[in-house]
Amino acid sequence: MASSAVMSSKGQLVIPAKLREELGLKPGVRVVFKKHGKGLLMESGAYEAMLALRGKYAGLGLEESFAEYRREERELEDRKQKALDEELRP
Repeated sequence: MASSAVMSSKGQLVIPAKLREELGLKPGVRVVFKKHGKGLLMESGAYEAMLALRGKYAGLGLEESFAEYRREERELEDRKQKALDEELRP
C-alpha cells in the first residue's frame, strides 16, 4: 500500500492512521530511522528494547535470532522493492 505525507517546517511527518494501525504503532512507541539506499527505513524500536534486557537474558540467543529475523525481513523488502521498481520501469 502506498501512502504519502507532507513534511512540516519542523521536519515532522504524520504516519497515516491505517499504516499506524497495521504496524501497531501507538503513542510513545520508539521508532528507529535508517538510511536505505536513496530512501528511509523506519522500524519500531523493538531491537533496542530487546538490548535493554540483554543482561538478564544473556545466553538465550535472542539477539542472534532477532538479527537473523530482521535480515530476512530486509531481504524480503528489498526483493519486493526491486520487483516494484521493475514493474514501474518504462
